[in-house]
Amino acid sequence: MKVRQSTPADIDAIMQIYDHARSFMRSFGNTCQWVNGYPSRDIILNDIRAGNSYLIEHNGSAAGVFTFISGSDPTYSEIEGEWLNDNPYGTIHRIAAAAGAKGIADVALDFCKRKNIDIRIDTHENNIPMLAWINKRGFKYCGIIHISDGTPRLAFHMLNG
Repeated sequence: MKVRQSTPADIDAIMQIYDHARSFMRSFGNTCQWVNGYPSRDIILNDIRAGNSYLIEHNGSAAGVFTFISGSDPTYSEIEGEWLNDNPYGTIHRIAAAAGAKGIADVALDFCKRKNIDIRIDTHENNIPMLAWINKRGFKYCGIIHISDGTPRLAFHMLNG
């Protein structure tokens, strides 16, 4: 699998991946995350313009997508708990796999680890598949953060670098 920066030409494939991811979450009982059309085309296009959106390709097709933002994330400035340290970090957001794709989160994490900075991630308490993946990969639970709409997310930190 190959990771590359997303371009505006990828937007339709990316939105199709997010549509599948929303359905996947619902099938596991997670009805509270990624609602009301989130993530929107505008959010994704902003990620692309900022150089933070990455497409994972397998055999020339879009297999997954994620956002990786290096540097402080305003959403993570306040936590009900404590981060492992205050070292520079990057944050993984909006990770999703296309229908039938396997191993996408691991490919994304390996890519992010090569940046040699700590990695932070969050998810909704009802996102059981993502929580299982996060815990298996060695992230440490640090507490609760609140996203822009005020809803809580479980926050994790991985030392790296």
